[in-house]
Amino acid sequence: MTPSQFDLLVKRMIAVNTPKVVVLLVLLVWWLDIPKHHDAPYQVIEYFAGVGRIAALAKLCGFTTAAVDIDYSREWGKRMGRRPPMDLNGNAGLVLCIHLLLSSEWEAVAAFLAIVCSSFVPVNRGSTWRSILTPLGNEEFVGVRRGNKLVARSVILMLITYLANGVFLVENPGNSLIAFHPRWVWFLEQLRKHGVEIQKVAFWMRKYGCNSWKRTWLWANSNRIAALDRGPLTATEKSTARPTTTRYKNKSGETKFKGNSSLKGSQKYTYKYAAKLITLLPDFRSDARGRPFAVSSEPLQEQFAAMSYDDEGKAWEQEADLRDVIQYVRGAKKLIIPLLSRVFSTETLAAGLQLVKTEAGMSDLSDLNPQELEAELRELEAGHVDLLQFVDLLMFWYPLFHPLPWAIPFHIPLSV
Repeated sequence: MTPSQFDLLVKRMIAVNTPKVVVLLVLLVWWLDIPKHHDAPYQVIEYFAGVGRIAALAKLCGFTTAAVDIDYSREWGKRMGRRPPMDLNGNAGLVLCIHLLLSSEWEAVAAFLAIVCSSFVPVNRGSTWRSILTPLGNEEFVGVRRGNKLVARSVILMLITYLANGVFLVENPGNSLIAFHPRWVWFLEQLRKHGVEIQKVAFWMRKYGCNSWKRTWLWANSNRIAALDRGPLTATEKSTARPTTTRYKNKSGETKFKGNSSLKGSQKYTYKYAAKLITLLPDFRSDARGRPFAVSSEPLQEQFAAMSYDDEGKAWEQEADLRDVIQYVRGAKKLIIPLLSRVFSTETLAAGLQLVKTEAGMSDLSDLNPQELEAELRELEAGHVDLLQFVDLLMFWYPLFHPLPWAIPFHIPLSV
């Protein structure tokens, strides 16, 4: 993505009423001086990649690919006593995922998101308290809060992909309540205002060699995803499939069910399914919805300055937990903010950083002059990890702890 394309991307974010706190985060990530690991921009990005079959097959077909999954960095996090840097719910993880999109090819990137579904499927509704009327569930439970945060942050990635004229594909099991998440609903509403309808297809993963039936839902900004539906299951496909749940009776005699060993295996994409996606990729791109897109002719700096932190922005800041991320990026030593105008100066950023002061007693940033603010920020930087300091460790140790050699992500910038 070139600077002029990024300028257009941010203008589009503003045009679809993206909250200022989200725009600020994207700007800060763009200003990070992260070295490139290759010259070609990314064309296929697989989030929640698991064994990384989509990225691996896309690489074999000549695409520049990247794959991100918390498991790729879990061992490093254990050794270093830190959060895995590829955890989308972590500060570094969200920065990395946004950076990948900002380093992608304009009008050509395809982002695949198999968002973790455990908190949104029927089998767990008794513990999450989720329903169509209460999609956020009972947030007193840690797992519910993590699921809500993960979806909200995934919507940011979907938004960037869409506005970069790319195509996103989001997969979840059938009957998942993920599409009722408030941030997801907001995303659909903004697109609908611009005449864009997100397409949805339901199909059986058993048709692609999965060991269970696995009814699957897929959302994308391309109606070509309809080609993934291969019709109803045959009698043979039904009888030879392995059940993913086990039914039992509790002490009260009530029939219950729980996941069994086959459930874990059904979470991995089959080669047949990954190959089908890559085969359809040119069709997905040609049919991606949302082009062309009208934006304001006013300079970006003026548009950003005219934005305000409204209630919608507060909801985003809370549900996606953006406060710590912005504070984290602003404290990075590799952050270089261009002083093109007052809009992007320290004095103006003070208003934005008002939202991200810590609960530990950081002084009110709005009361600081620019010199005092810089002193606060330098102190903040000293308490944060350099975004690039662990890249050498990851590049050295990654091949040793990853269990599946063919799932190694290709050209992935392990710098965040």
